[in-house]
Amino acid sequence: MKNLRLLLIITFLGVTKALPTALAQDYGGLPPGEGRVEVFAWCSACHSTRIIIQQGLTKEDWDDLLVWMTEEQGMQEIETTMREKILNYLSEQFPPERPHYKSGIGIQNN
Repeated sequence: MKNLRLLLIITFLGVTKALPTALAQDYGGLPPGEGRVEVFAWCSACHSTRIIIQQGLTKEDWDDLLVWMTEEQGMQEIETTMREKILNYLSEQFPPERPHYKSGIGIQNN
């Protein structure tokens, strides 16, 4: 009985430790591209990546959104080079004219 309990604890710890790694490797459904890792790290610290995926904004609108998050939501200021990398990724991957996000799974490529 003691060995079974120990085995269950070890199994549970192994599974729960692997979950964050699996989620990080998927990057929350963000499409591949320069800046994906940075967007995942900065944005998923506060909210789901689904909020990002469902948007379609210009680079200027993404920038305004980052300003709002910093000024109104308490997000830490992003260093200039990192901010530009994030804005480039967001505006390239999620522009206004892209196909809309559907079904909660990810971006639909039509």
